[in-house]
Parts: sequence; C-alpha cells; structure tokens
Amino acid sequence: MPVLADQIRRELVTNTSGIYLDGTIGAGGHAEVILEALTSQGRLIGFDRDPEAVASARARLARFGDQALIVHADYRNLADYFRRAGIDEIHGALLDLGLSSLQLDNPSRGFAYRFDGPLDLRFDTMSGSPASAWLAQANEDQIADAFREFGEERHARRIARAIVVEKDRTPGGIQTTAQLIAIIRRVVRGGGLEVGRSAARVFQALRIVVNDELSAIGPALNGAIDILADGGRLAVIAYHSLEDRIVKNTMREAARECTCSPALGKCTCGAHPRGHLVQRRAIRPDDTEIHRNPRAKAARLRIFERRRTAGGVA
Repeated sequence: MPVLADQIRRELVTNTSGIYLDGTIGAGGHAEVILEALTSQGRLIGFDRDPEAVASARARLARFGDQALIVHADYRNLADYFRRAGIDEIHGALLDLGLSSLQLDNPSRGFAYRFDGPLDLRFDTMSGSPASAWLAQANEDQIADAFREFGEERHARRIARAIVVEKDRTPGGIQTTAQLIAIIRRVVRGGGLEVGRSAARVFQALRIVVNDELSAIGPALNGAIDILADGGRLAVIAYHSLEDRIVKNTMREAARECTCSPALGKCTCGAHPRGHLVQRRAIRPDDTEIHRNPRAKAARLRIFERRRTAGGVA
C-alpha cells in the first residue's frame, strides 16, 4: 500500500470524472488508488524520470486501459507537457517526492547504502552523470557544502576530506556504495546507529545533487497550481525538511492575500491568492501505517486547493 493512500483518495479526488496527474508515479501505487476512485470518464496521466518506474507502472495499470497514460518525463516540465497536449485544466495533481521501493530495493541503482552496488543515484539512468562521477570531479569544499546543505550532516567536512584522500589514492576513484560506506564508517564515531544516520544523510545529499531535485520543486508546484481547475487540488508528500520547507513556502505564497490598506483604493503589494491550504499543518501517517510501513514515518502531506474566483485569479 502506498504512503498515505487513504488520505490521497479522500483529499485529492474531488471530481471522479476529472483528469489527474501523478507527477512521480513510481511503481504506480498512488496512481492505482486514484484510478480506482474515478468513474470510467476519469483519466490519469503519470510522469516519471525513471524508465524502470515507467515500465513497472504501465504493467501495474494496464487493466485501466486508456484511462491511464504513463509518460517518461520530468515533473518540472509538466506545464509544457499539458500545453502541448492541449489540456487546459486538470482536477488534481500529486507529487510524492520520496524514493520508490523499486529504487530502494535495487542494488544496481545505488540509492540504498545497505546494499553494495554502483554509486549511481540517478532517477533517469539514460541521462546525466552518476554520483561517482560527481565525486570524482568535486573538490573538498564542494563535497562538504553539499553534505551540509542537502544532507544537514554534522560530519560533512570530515567525511568530505576523507573522500578526497581516498579518491586520490584509489585507482578509478569511489565507484561503489560499499567504498563510500567504508569511508563514513572510518570517520563517524558512535557505533552503527550513528554511522547509519550519517550514511542516510550523505546518500540523500548525493541524490539531491545528482538529480538537481530541490530546484525543480517550486516551479513544478506553481506549474501544477496554474493548470488546476477551480476547486482542483495539489497534494505533495515530502520526506525531509528541505523538501517540505519548499512545499510549505510555495503553497503559502500561492495562498497569500493582499495586505494593502483599503484606504489605498488599489493593490500595490502584488499579492493575488490562487487558492488556499486545505489544512494548516501537514498530514502525517498514523501509528498503524508506520507499523505496517516504517518508510512512511517521515512522510508529510500538504494539500493546496485552487480557487479561480472570489479573490483568486484566473
């Protein structure tokens, strides 16, 4: 069962005959939940950067026929896609910013530090460069800054220095997850638990750098809000504070109302609310779901509802 599936079904599907986007379709779990809630007139369009995820989702959703269209595409380009497709409005959009089980459980992808495999971490293995290539060309400052900014790792400088030493003396550089974990284990004191936490933060940082993840979130959210029909909703699931901060701030800005004094007679602040946040606080999984799926523990769901009338803009 995908993370927060019941909440997605309940909060996102407001028009059972509408058009929906799953911008990070993964293995197709959330998409299946949405499609099961739609009538035969409803449609879902799914994006993913990962070719393996596209193939998996197509197989899983084949029973829905033409109601499900799965596209190998990046959600940062969603506005361009719908414009080219001649679709003016959709009724809901979902972005699950976490990794899918397909990626985490495949040693050849390099996302999970518990497996030995190539240090890749790309969502789209058909483009870009793997994490090993980035480490090979980055200097100590660049590596430390990435670990500190994108992983919030307190041992960032020490790990970066050890990486530079290791890649200078190792033919071919750092090519595998096991090599990187060995470095972290040498640097981080405090036992296996502390090593595991540092490893998770380092791998997170590398993944963000390699896939340029954070820069895509704000534009993608604004693009999705722009094409939502009146009353349509955008649902975003984030798993760490860096993502969630961008989601929260982008949605708050989209909901910001004019703060000008009525005495001015016109707006000079430029704020035109495009809708509102459905809940003030993020929705979190309950204990039952976390027990069933420990990976859900960090999930935070935020929902924005588009309003094109009564103070909103078209």
